[in-house]
Amino acid sequence: MTPPFILSLSQSNELRLVGGKALGLHRLMEAGFPVPQGLCITTEAYTKHLGNSGFRDREEWHRICGLSESDQVRALADCRTRITRTETSKLTTDCLTALRALEHPPAILWAVRSSSTTEDTTHSSAAGLYRTHLGRTLPEVECAIKDLWASLWEMRVISYLARQGRKAAPRMAVVIQPMIDARAAGVAYSVHPVTRRRSQVMINAIPGLAAPLVDGTVTPDEYVVEVPAEAGKPFQTLTRLLARKSDCLRVSNTGLHLAALEDAAQTRSSLTDNQLVSLAQIAKEIERTLGQPTDIEWAFDAEQLWILQARPITTVRPTADLTNDDCEWSRTNFKETLPELPSPLSLSFLEQFMDRYILEHYRRLGCRIPEGLTSVRILQGRPYLNVTLFHTLVAQLGGDPALNAEQMGGQPLQKPPQVQPLGKMTSLRAAWLMLKEMHRVERVGPCVFAEMKGLAGTYQRASVLNLSPNELVSELDRLGPWLERREITFGIAGGVGQCLQIFSKVLPGWLGPDWRPLLNAALQGQGTVISAQQILRLAELTDIAKREAPTRTVLTSASWDSTTFRTTLAETQFLRAFDKYLDDYGHRGVGESDVMSPRLADNPTAILSILRAQVASNAHSQDTVRLRQGNSQVSALAEIKRRMGWRLDRWVVFRWCYRRLCRFFSLREANRHHLMYYSAATRTLLIRLGERLVEQGLLRQTDDIFFLTTAELEDLVTGNTQDWTVVITTRRTERERHATIEVPDTVQDWTAINHQTMPRDHSNENCVLSGMPISIGTVTGPVRLIRSAADWSKVMPGDILVVPVIDPGLAPLFGLAGGLIAEMGGTLSHGSIIAREYGLPTIANVEGAMVRLSDGSRVRLDAGSGTICIQPSL
Repeated sequence: MTPPFILSLSQSNELRLVGGKALGLHRLMEAGFPVPQGLCITTEAYTKHLGNSGFRDREEWHRICGLSESDQVRALADCRTRITRTETSKLTTDCLTALRALEHPPAILWAVRSSSTTEDTTHSSAAGLYRTHLGRTLPEVECAIKDLWASLWEMRVISYLARQGRKAAPRMAVVIQPMIDARAAGVAYSVHPVTRRRSQVMINAIPGLAAPLVDGTVTPDEYVVEVPAEAGKPFQTLTRLLARKSDCLRVSNTGLHLAALEDAAQTRSSLTDNQLVSLAQIAKEIERTLGQPTDIEWAFDAEQLWILQARPITTVRPTADLTNDDCEWSRTNFKETLPELPSPLSLSFLEQFMDRYILEHYRRLGCRIPEGLTSVRILQGRPYLNVTLFHTLVAQLGGDPALNAEQMGGQPLQKPPQVQPLGKMTSLRAAWLMLKEMHRVERVGPCVFAEMKGLAGTYQRASVLNLSPNELVSELDRLGPWLERREITFGIAGGVGQCLQIFSKVLPGWLGPDWRPLLNAALQGQGTVISAQQILRLAELTDIAKREAPTRTVLTSASWDSTTFRTTLAETQFLRAFDKYLDDYGHRGVGESDVMSPRLADNPTAILSILRAQVASNAHSQDTVRLRQGNSQVSALAEIKRRMGWRLDRWVVFRWCYRRLCRFFSLREANRHHLMYYSAATRTLLIRLGERLVEQGLLRQTDDIFFLTTAELEDLVTGNTQDWTVVITTRRTERERHATIEVPDTVQDWTAINHQTMPRDHSNENCVLSGMPISIGTVTGPVRLIRSAADWSKVMPGDILVVPVIDPGLAPLFGLAGGLIAEMGGTLSHGSIIAREYGLPTIANVEGAMVRLSDGSRVRLDAGSGTICIQPSL
């Protein structure tokens, strides 16, 4: 039986006959989804009508595939000409008769779309590869059909299928449906295309028809809807980014036309909350029906939602892995040791430190950290710790992550993730490695601390004054490996955590609900915690000042002059003790983890003002302080022993853990204290380097050095000709702006808080651009501006293309390109889908990219975060 030339969509159930798009629409209709009724001009009509004119498609395809590229271009153009001359009058008459039989209004316009046998299939989407004709009258349908047949014979189709390893000739069917008078239209992904989360539906929408969105020529409203894990729970809109819309494409009896939007509608959401929920629901229903994640084109008219297309997503593999946007973040820990606004230099070091000295240890223990998940994130110049990540790491190791908030500060997780603990053998290995590390730090700690203190002595200011900039940088480079061999933070944190985990499990039952304050009191008065000793040293200085009449007179004088204290206190016991205090603690400071922060020794008058206040207020003596702490400790230990009663075994366990915890607490504070010697040495070198660079005219002032990153420092010294003063001025201005903005200490929804505090394009004017992540990946390379096809010849392998929009016609360049930056476009435009299918790291909606980037300049494109960093010129 001869296959038919024309089928209704409800009959279009065979891929080879109707192509991928028509088959998809048939399956949707069969499942009860709202699809506009239409027709399919089958591949049989395509092959028979071409064959009648002497055109043998398979023979021609095989011949053209064997030609050189230049010969292919000429041969394909000849094929398209022959196809447009094909006689199709009988087919057209039958088609028009069938369309009228659908009983649509006589004046209705039609959408004529491709449905190739290689389109919208499980293994390839061919998004944007073929043409679409919208708003066609019945007499125009014949030309549209021939044009779609001819669109199969394009160079980009040959290249696309060759990359996929397909050698057989595709065939073209055509779908014809009535135009929907869309009030809003767009595309939706049943799985988030960037985060790959199955629980997130991505929706792009614009007023009117979706054609400008699909073409990538407008910026859509973007929404992310969270699908509840349990039936009956509400859907939640996680992200709502609204673009400004000046007009929309509408359909009328006379064709398509642009309609201007009223002022109020230009910034209004294209979709209501109810429409968002219904779209998200239907997207997941279609995904279940088709059995895989799906890209959906949809439209709302005045009455209902219509599904216009559904294609399988071929390039996004859904994942249950956490992403940074899934995590909760806290300033805890960082806020304690860094200033409110850390320097750019310290922020760059912080991220390296966390990955190298913390996360790397967890990886060695066997913990799994999802790709792309980071421990640090920056919001308005402030670093945040990924508390969700550390929850998962503790849980993998079998610990109680609920204690994290208690131990690190901050709020408990609002949405704790489910975590799969390590397997038995991996857990045993991790426990052995952890114990080994804890024993190591107890053994080597004192030696490491002595070396760190010696380091500060080695790099005193007098010893680095005569070093050249290159020599100073070499010394800074040497300090990195030096620390790597001596860093013991992780093992100490493990020792503290181990003891607290044990206590949290046993002490509530042994001591009762107030076990925490009892334990805290028992930890007082150890005399071994170096940070606490600083308090006693200040009390000792106060005692000396009170006993020593000349000192007491000077410090309590109403005419106190801090600038002359060394003269007025000369030869006093107090000044000798004070200088010894500065020798031991002068390298500490407020926000001391930032090398830009001044140290106590930089401004000793600040300590003297504290001592003056203590002398004037009759503060407790050193002995009184020690006695009070000792009494608290003795009393608490006695109460703990009393509550344990006759259970000697409990007391033995407690004493073992207690002594161990005291040792590790002492090590923890000693480690921080001595790491600050390392920081002081680094600071000394940096300040001298800053002075040298000011002398050379490369910096304006010494502390400019702290506004560069670790990588930029070396570039500057080795002769990079970038105007560093512009970079630094920009960062200083940005820092001043950040200082005017308040940020929360805890962020449960990073996307929401990020867009509340930042404009949609939060790019820095000179060195960083931002946009919408399209296709994840990170790449560094030279920029190539593509304004027209005339620029194609300039593209070299690895170039990062910069374009006004992601035109699907750029696909041939994607094989050469290292990455793609577009000034305009949506996540789900055809061009975006192609970029993802090729795995090309891509960012869209980068305002002014064509102006702000120049040919040959190097950029680092991070399509996970949506940022483009302009690198210094070489």
